[in-house]
Amino acid sequence: MKQNDYLLSIHSLYNLARYAFLKIESNYARTVEISGITLPQLRVLWIVKVFPGISLSNIARIGCWSTPTVSNIIKILMNKKLIFKEETINRKLYKLQLTDLGNWYINVNKQGKENKVYLFDLIGLFSSEELDFIIHIFTKIIIKEKKEFIFDYIHKINELNLKIDASDLDIKTIGIIRKTISLYNLLRIFILTIKSNHSEPLKEFNVTYAQLRALWIIAAFPGVTSRELSEISFWSPSTVHVIVKNLYSKSFIHKEKALIKNAHYLDISKKGWDLIIDDYNKNQKTLLIFKELEGISYRDILKLNDLLLRMNNKLGNYKTEEYIKKTIIIIKSRVFEE
Repeated sequence: MKQNDYLLSIHSLYNLARYAFLKIESNYARTVEISGITLPQLRVLWIVKVFPGISLSNIARIGCWSTPTVSNIIKILMNKKLIFKEETINRKLYKLQLTDLGNWYINVNKQGKENKVYLFDLIGLFSSEELDFIIHIFTKIIIKEKKEFIFDYIHKINELNLKIDASDLDIKTIGIIRKTISLYNLLRIFILTIKSNHSEPLKEFNVTYAQLRALWIIAAFPGVTSRELSEISFWSPSTVHVIVKNLYSKSFIHKEKALIKNAHYLDISKKGWDLIIDDYNKNQKTLLIFKELEGISYRDILKLNDLLLRMNNKLGNYKTEEYIKKTIIIIKSRVFEE
């Protein structure tokens, strides 16, 4: 096994995991929003339900959010009367608790067969052994990330059936769904941790993590429209508009008005090419942002990639395989052949 092959297998693993997670997350978010709250708000309700009296800082730790982000979500939930602050002896400290209305929102957002949530579409996709293998690998990754605390959270949301309506499900199906929920949460922690690891060194290049991801998509699909970029990236059109505007102002891309209303054809500039290649050499080729994958064999990564590709195809992420193939061609021609 050559080092370059190993690097490309990790590149594939990250993107397969990322796009599977994003597809499930975006679908889940749309389903939850029907009830009048967002998925992050519901996730905070789950955490408070599982750990009554939890502090803001511990919610941030479990949810992989920044403290300001959690503070803003808590303000919204308090205004909606879904949580409240329990007084303590030390007035500077407080404990968060659910209200009856907060519990109602958790119950109304429990998913069942009729909800058409992608988590249920994955039932039967993997054998029990394959599902155990995927969970085992990502469990090893999370342990290396020193985030073992997430296992207690995952166990409790499954034990309390906070995410699913198990009333019409048999024991075997409930078991498979709980494993799928575990996998989803492990994927989330893995992807958000890599994002956190990568964001800091990107400051050297005057680019954000989201802007870098957009540059890779534009490099892989020359002439992609801003609307297509939105679909591939799972960002809203308004988010893509801001990202494209910033990339253009920094001369990382060229853009040309498309025939489609409010859309542009996008191409990466020489400055953009230099950026993604420099970042790959400094932060990815050196495995700087993938330390958690050390110790996982090349054979296991290839097996995991096959299973994650099957998941992406089941979820309808048909662009994922094409994107990975195109970016691998870029890496081989612009990095490995240098």
